Amino acid sequence: MDWTMMLAAALGIGPALALMFWTLRDYTYPKVERPFFDDRKLFALLAVGMVIGVIVYVLQSYFNLGYLLFALLFAVFEELIKLIILNMPRFARKLDTSFYGLSLGLGIGSTMAFGAVFYTLQQSDGLDALGWLTAIVLGFQMVLLHASAGAMIGTGAARGEVRGYFAQAGLLHIGFNLLMAIPLNFDNIYLAWVGVILATLLVVYYYLQVHRHLLPAVVKDALKAMQKAKA
Repeated sequence: MDWTMMLAAALGIGPALALMFWTLRDYTYPKVERPFFDDRKLFALLAVGMVIGVIVYVLQSYFNLGYLLFALLFAVFEELIKLIILNMPRFARKLDTSFYGLSLGLGIGSTMAFGAVFYTLQQSDGLDALGWLTAIVLGFQMVLLHASAGAMIGTGAARGEVRGYFAQAGLLHIGFNLLMAIPLNFDNIYLAWVGVILATLLVVYYYLQVHRHLLPAVVKDALKAMQKAKA
């Protein structure tokens, strides 16, 4: 394993694990006496997501996502994969599925980030400061995008509102792909960075919404369900 592969792995998998810890630490031991999810399922879906991410990235590499049709199709395709898994009977209508959706998305995002960063590093013999910044941003974008979409689809499966949450995840991914298509279609460094910056702000915003609002709302639903069961 050469240094580029090790660095790409660190920039892809590292942020995913860090975000998992940061986001989920308030919902498991020792912060709460009774965790809101099963650690075994959480890490199993993280591993499943990593495998899916590799497969999707390899498949995606055969297409030019600068073409808007491919950008749109892959956005929908990748969210459909999450929907199929998270809408299985073992996850549907179960409040902890939001957390498993997040974990699945983090897994997918980590290996897709690894692929994107590795490709970027391989294309340049020696990266300047701007090149390093691009590689780091690409890694974080992939992780934030798929984690947010996974959490949204998981919440839809948990609440039995699949269509609405799937549409939100799909629109997020489509918007991201369209913004990232700008650097692929215009040979203008300033316009390219406008697309990259807007895409980054989009996924950061949605991830903060998941962290600050979506998951806390799911926990409130779980606590209400527990109170009803006791009554």
